[in-house]
Amino acid sequence: MRMSVKKGFTSRIARWTLVTRFSYYDLVLLALPVVLLAGLVVSAALSVPFHVGKMTAGLVAAFVLVDAMFKRPPTERSA
Repeated sequence: MRMSVKKGFTSRIARWTLVTRFSYYDLVLLALPVVLLAGLVVSAALSVPFHVGKMTAGLVAAFVLVDAMFKRPPTERSA
């Protein structure tokens, strides 16, 4: 059996941009390092303490990961 994955990202963002070629899980894999790097850049560029930027970015990344794993998991298991 093949694992069934959503073919396109169906949200308001997907209707406005050209991300419909990518699945939701592709966007999750892209979002995780982007969020973590953004936290580091914000903490370096602004007067935000490093541990606050890192912690905030980690919480956002954890939220994205939990959403992908538990709220919208793949629908079928592979054999």
